[in-house]
Amino acid sequence: MITREGAMAVVLSADCQQVLLLRREIFLLWDLPGGGIEKNEDAAHAAVRETREETGYEIKIDQRVGCYLHQSVYGRGDQRTQVYRAHVVGGKARGFGLETFGLRWFPVNALPRGVQPLQRQMIVDALANASAPFERRIDFPRWKLYPARAAFFIARWLNLGVKIILGQGDEVTR
Repeated sequence: MITREGAMAVVLSADCQQVLLLRREIFLLWDLPGGGIEKNEDAAHAAVRETREETGYEIKIDQRVGCYLHQSVYGRGDQRTQVYRAHVVGGKARGFGLETFGLRWFPVNALPRGVQPLQRQMIVDALANASAPFERRIDFPRWKLYPARAAFFIARWLNLGVKIILGQGDEVTR
């Protein structure tokens, strides 16, 4: 059962030799920019919005890479993530925020150890320039899934507390 809809961007350099990755909150994992799709929001718009919020960059979508089904780290059920290939068109890098603890460009052939198999596959697929979007299911090993769910639960409540303190609590209740 799908309990969450998400969108991510594989942001590539102009020569497609580097990919933009960010460090997520508690995990110290490197990840692609992205997040949940808001009510009545288009998935491509969500990928652009999430990238701007998490990295500071404005991006332009080049193509839809595919649809990836995987277990949700936010609770029970599965998440369906729409993935887009994109490039930077403006903005300024912001490597630290409520959900981001680092931002860096990595060579596509030398990704850091903290990139999970799901995101690695998304990057490979984005570089493939396929004529049709991919549809894949990629499961996390259970020994990684349950600690990830616990960490995301804690991070979500910490972020909520910080937003309320900063006066952004109304965003949380939408």
